[in-house]
Amino acid sequence: MNKQRFIGLIVLMVVSITAIIWVQATWIGNSVRVQNEQFDFFVINSLRNTAHSMETNRRMNFLNDMFISGYSSLPQAVHRSASPGMTSESFSISSQASSETDSVEIIVSKNNEPPVRMKVPRDEARSTVENSVVVGSEEYRRWVQQQAVEFQSISNQLLSEMFVWERNSQINKEELIHTLSGEFLASGIDTPFEFAIMRGDSIVDGVWSKVKAKEFRESPYKVALFEEGLLRKGETLSVVFPRKTNYVLSSMGLMLGGSGLFLLIIMSTFALSLWFIIRQKKTSRMQADFINNMTHEFKTPIATISLAADTISNSRVISDEEKVRHFIGMIKKENSRMNRQVETILQIATLDKHDMDFTFAKTDIHEVIRQAIDTIEIQVTDRGGEIIRHLDAENSIVTGDAEHLRNLVHNLLDNANKYSDREPQIIVRTRSNKGGIFLSVEDKGIGMSKAVQNRVFERFYRETTGNIHNVKGFGLGLHYVKAITDAHGGTVTVESEEGKGSTFTVFLPFNNEEGG
Repeated sequence: MNKQRFIGLIVLMVVSITAIIWVQATWIGNSVRVQNEQFDFFVINSLRNTAHSMETNRRMNFLNDMFISGYSSLPQAVHRSASPGMTSESFSISSQASSETDSVEIIVSKNNEPPVRMKVPRDEARSTVENSVVVGSEEYRRWVQQQAVEFQSISNQLLSEMFVWERNSQINKEELIHTLSGEFLASGIDTPFEFAIMRGDSIVDGVWSKVKAKEFRESPYKVALFEEGLLRKGETLSVVFPRKTNYVLSSMGLMLGGSGLFLLIIMSTFALSLWFIIRQKKTSRMQADFINNMTHEFKTPIATISLAADTISNSRVISDEEKVRHFIGMIKKENSRMNRQVETILQIATLDKHDMDFTFAKTDIHEVIRQAIDTIEIQVTDRGGEIIRHLDAENSIVTGDAEHLRNLVHNLLDNANKYSDREPQIIVRTRSNKGGIFLSVEDKGIGMSKAVQNRVFERFYRETTGNIHNVKGFGLGLHYVKAITDAHGGTVTVESEEGKGSTFTVFLPFNNEEGG
């Protein structure tokens, strides 16, 4: 994949994931908004029901206090005026008609009082007698006036008592809390609330602890109390829910959790895909570097062998036995070098397929180290360096494959030699404990950064910065070391500091009978 296609793929993936996240976020936002609107609707409806219930209870209390419990204390005139038919006083009406005139003389008699005589037209007298209503009597007018005065007095007293009762009556907070809680629960709202009774912007009563007065004034959850009252108007019930946001979100917990999980899966898939693509690109680049290095490594011995063969075929050289032996030795050396390189590649390929054959037996690590040193010591001494041995392990016998362990130690020594920018000084140490043996190879070379240390055991990986441009290799040596160590059930670690050298430490357990 070329660079432009790779960038295009990344851009498409980013755009896709961004669009999906935007759709999810928009959907979640709309769901939260709808949930808030539903919450507001139920709260307002509950407040209206509460105000209506409180006003109904207030009316019932008024009727009970003023007209039922206190009925006997009302003035007597109220009872009399309210039931005039039950009074002990009575009227009697009689008439005397004359045939000579169109008038009738009416006689009105009242208990214990002299009769009153009056003349009225015949038709009016007939209507008056039939309806039993006495009009025109001075005594009657005085009675009506007296009753009106008494009714006015009663009305004034009643209004005064109603005024005092309504002004002095207190809202029962326990009743209000009980009513509010019941209405909220009936609407499916189960979250703590605080309330205040307000007159204008002033709080006159309420129950609150966490909410400030400003929040009550700005609360969207308000309802007027006693709207149909005559005297106590203008009072407002304001409610605040301190945990509203948490409650609304928790009521959407399943939906939000599912959406969050879905987004997490999408993001993880995107990240893993991107990581795999970048890793594959790096692997491809390292494979290309490996092929280039392999070509170079093979071309060098092939060219050397070809040159030696041409030289031997020269008539002046072929007669010189010493020169012939020299060039034959060169050919064998380069041939052996090519064989080792091919063997290393084949071993790595076999390890990747997990079908490498191991022959596990009791093996002396100290003897393995000596054999590995013998194969590379001449290269180190040719550069003016040395290999220092501190084989201090009390028990050096492990269960392992001697051939692979020898290659492991050789690769560590070869790596220390190649990455020493001056005369190599390589120190090989061993120590043991109850669990196994520790083998460390230390050099005083160029060292490596933390980033390189994290990747140094990857297949084909080679550091491409610093003063190591002339270091030959395939980037397979340390990967091979890691694979062999894992196969023996051990571990390998590296400690390094740039400019001061590196130390590779391999731990091999004693009790590995099956080879990992």
